[in-house]
Amino acid sequence: MLRLLAVPIELLRLVLCILQALVDAVRGRNRQRYEAKILINAPRDAVWRFNIAERMVLNGPPVLEITREPLPGNPDLWLGRVAVSGQPRTQGVYREIERDEARGIISSRNVAHELNVPPDGGRDAHASVSVVATPQGTLLTIFNELTIRSFRDRIIYPLSVRRLTQLIKAECEREAGTHSRLADLANHGLVLSALALASFWYLFSLKEAVLLAIVIAIHEAGHAAAMLMAGVGIHAIYLVPFFGGAIVPKTAYGSEGRLGFIALMGPAMSLIPTLALAAIVPAGKSDLRMAMEMFAVINAANLLPIYPLDGGLVLNALIGSASRKAALLAGWIGVVAGLTLALHFHSWLIGIPFLLFALQRYLSGHQAIQLKPLSLRSGVALAIAYVLTFAAYAVVIKTMLATRAF
Repeated sequence: MLRLLAVPIELLRLVLCILQALVDAVRGRNRQRYEAKILINAPRDAVWRFNIAERMVLNGPPVLEITREPLPGNPDLWLGRVAVSGQPRTQGVYREIERDEARGIISSRNVAHELNVPPDGGRDAHASVSVVATPQGTLLTIFNELTIRSFRDRIIYPLSVRRLTQLIKAECEREAGTHSRLADLANHGLVLSALALASFWYLFSLKEAVLLAIVIAIHEAGHAAAMLMAGVGIHAIYLVPFFGGAIVPKTAYGSEGRLGFIALMGPAMSLIPTLALAAIVPAGKSDLRMAMEMFAVINAANLLPIYPLDGGLVLNALIGSASRKAALLAGWIGVVAGLTLALHFHSWLIGIPFLLFALQRYLSGHQAIQLKPLSLRSGVALAIAYVLTFAAYAVVIKTMLATRAF
């Protein structure tokens, strides 16, 4: 809940960062250094070990997974990868310039390489981490110095450096047992879910709010079951105020097949109670009929091929298996479609999330790491399953409209 309350502050910081980026662009400041410092209530050795680990998981939100491994065939170089909420975002090749445990310094420089996603583009990025013990705690300093190649760089790098220090602080203090228990309680998924239920109650009646929460919970349970079946694991699952629900994977998806399967399983599992209710609910108004309508409408809408709805993710997996660029374009079309729907219905509840999705896609860049593509057989199976699931909901909705008592 505290993270939710901090959203307006983070948006304000983003606006200030954009304004500073505009000033720097006008003045032609193309070689920039972005630095962030934070005091961590944990032993210096623990903070040092966390920062040199070959796999680092930061709980977010969103969950970040940062891994590093020696580059095959060249032990002097390292390949670093970043996944956000289970989806690979960037990877880059770098050379360690210095690693001095006594002084608490790790320094590296990016190397132009064909494995870099997005391409380095002449940024000549230099990064450094400093871990210093002080009487008040462990002082962590992270900086990035680079040659700016796009306006996006001027926004991403200062924000990411600051956010990274905050996430490392949270993880190190959690491991050391010095984190705030009160903050943990406030940020617990159950508290956020309770706040979401209250937001649904604000929008609808209490009965409708409870039914909506049940529908969303079953939908997310379908995603959860798919994640466990695919070996991805579950990091967190909760309701989101004014929006719906969310489930966070524990590890990266790794393939378009897993991404598409997990996306489709939410509506697919919800089809079971939908069809069961359709079989037993008579015409006329009743609580069971209201539940059936919610199951059908919400899941059918979620299957629309609009990113980042489940239907859009399935489409992304299918198209991405053939062309990553085409999948990125389809994603942008979906975001624009969502914004168009928001304008048509004059709905800020639809518009604000899609604006945030648009901002996220812009900041993440036009390039992304190619997941392992679907085979032709798997792609056909996923497409057929998607069409059949959507068609089943369409039949339920058509029958529902034909028998509805006005």
